Amino acid sequence: MRMRRAGEVILGAVVGLWLVACGGEDKVMVQGHVTNGAGEQSQALTDGAPALGGDGTAEATTMVRISRVVAAGDLTTLKEAEVAADGSYTLELDDAGQRLIIEAVNASGATVGSALLDSTKPASGQAVRTAPPITSESSLEAEVYVQMVRDGERPDGVDTVDLRARLNAEQATAVRGQRPETAAESVEALGAAVSAAQATRLKAYARAGVVVTQGQLFNASLNAAAKLDATLDAGGAAAPAYDAFFAEVREATSEASDVQDQQAERQASVAYRIAVEARLSSGAGIAVADASVRSAAALEARAAEAAVKALLQGSSAPTPVLTQADTTTRTLRTNVSGARSASDAVTAWEAFGAQLATSGSASVMGAQLGVTTGGNQLALDSAINVGAQAGATLEATLGRVLDQSGKASATMLSEAVVSAFTTYDAAVRSGAAATLTTFGTKATTGVELLIIAEGSFRLR
Repeated sequence: MRMRRAGEVILGAVVGLWLVACGGEDKVMVQGHVTNGAGEQSQALTDGAPALGGDGTAEATTMVRISRVVAAGDLTTLKEAEVAADGSYTLELDDAGQRLIIEAVNASGATVGSALLDSTKPASGQAVRTAPPITSESSLEAEVYVQMVRDGERPDGVDTVDLRARLNAEQATAVRGQRPETAAESVEALGAAVSAAQATRLKAYARAGVVVTQGQLFNASLNAAAKLDATLDAGGAAAPAYDAFFAEVREATSEASDVQDQQAERQASVAYRIAVEARLSSGAGIAVADASVRSAAALEARAAEAAVKALLQGSSAPTPVLTQADTTTRTLRTNVSGARSASDAVTAWEAFGAQLATSGSASVMGAQLGVTTGGNQLALDSAINVGAQAGATLEATLGRVLDQSGKASATMLSEAVVSAFTTYDAAVRSGAAATLTTFGTKATTGVELLIIAEGSFRLR
């Protein structure tokens, strides 16, 4: 249950004390819609349960209010507005801000749904900031953000764009189907998972020599998030909208290469899943954990696709190899997005690893190296064996991390995960490179493909 400071509606110039200033004294406009999206939940909510929208939300909503999250997860209201019959609303704020909560409120004053607004700054070329539609998914995102602040994160220290990318409608459906007390536990677990993922991603970047802060990553992605929100609010197709969003975020975060980004996301994915599975691996939490594993698998698949493409293009791979790689990575994304269970996602990743590198001369790696059934086949097989041994060691190490520190702080968990992958990467780079010298300059690309194939989507 969110805590609100009683009677505290801040107006006028006082808003500037609470909001992160983005633009002088001009008023800013925020518009959006309350919807019945993603689910069928009764609006007779139990006190203390997450308010996750669903069927009947638009009809139950009489007004919206926009708030800033302050210390301990309290909400400070900045403005309220009535909702039109079609679910639309417009909020006029006296100053700009970031990381705000928009709540859909019923006639009794209870919150029935919500959404995270990353920033009031409109998308490039727009005059008004369009908020994401209030749905079950957006409500889960808002609940998780508030929980993270309640658990000790600074309100302005959370990358809410990244948070929203790590949560999806299936997770919201799974949480919404739980009993109130269990749903609250799931929100807490997802908050811990997002904290672990974000801390791990930063630490992985640092280990790779990429100097970047959480704030830089957040600010770089704001325009892409604003465009995504406007498209979704207008009823645009979600799949291409998200493809455009991820592409723009990747382009805007050029501090890291595609390969470095893949390695960072690979490690963030593991930390995220460890945090979830350590808390929700049994009972009513299994459905949430399963949906969360698939969500992490999909994000990692995007990063792997970009990294493989960058590696091969950078090495001037011939067109047939590029085509084979494109088919392999697209198949991974298709199979992961269509996975109906975590085990389906695991199967998709195992098939991808084989097609990318571990199936020998028939793999993308084999085609890139120019492997034949003659003497150089043995060199490839030796490299694959090195990767398999390093992967098995990595798997065992991460299993111990899950057993021993799954519920540890984000800092401790991120350190353990990044350390495990640092050891793995070094083992493959040194061992596999030594066996692939016969392939000359192509060996470096082959080693990196093997690292992606053997080291991705671990802790299966």
